[in-house]
Amino acid sequence: MQVIKAKSILQKVGGHSNQWFGIDYNINLYKGCSHGCIYCDSRSSCYQIDHFDEVRIKDNEIAILNKELQSKKKKGVVGIGAMSDTYNPFEKNLEITRQALKLLQFYHFGVSIDTKSDLVVRDIDILKQMKNVIIKFT
Repeated sequence: MQVIKAKSILQKVGGHSNQWFGIDYNINLYKGCSHGCIYCDSRSSCYQIDHFDEVRIKDNEIAILNKELQSKKKKGVVGIGAMSDTYNPFEKNLEITRQALKLLQFYHFGVSIDTKSDLVVRDIDILKQMKNVIIKFT
């Protein structure tokens, strides 16, 4: 699996995205998606993601996310999975999403997850400890 550089993991969401999706922040722990869904908006050329079907991870992403979360004074709901399914087949062994959820819970953030996978059930122990949880299956 290819590892790519990342300067930031957590992005502030504003405007219509905040109102429409009910999230304050967004994270994409993986780049690309292996599902190949024909209806996926993330495949659009406007996002300019080369080789979208290849899943990549971001170098030091949990450390970066930790630093970003601890610096946020405003807590809120963090969207996960908007550009790629965070519970892709690689997540079962890598547990990047699980690590991120532990950080979100520790820093008292809520979460909104988009996924096609029942692997999300693996993390029910963490999700049950969080104040705001939304899970959307596609």
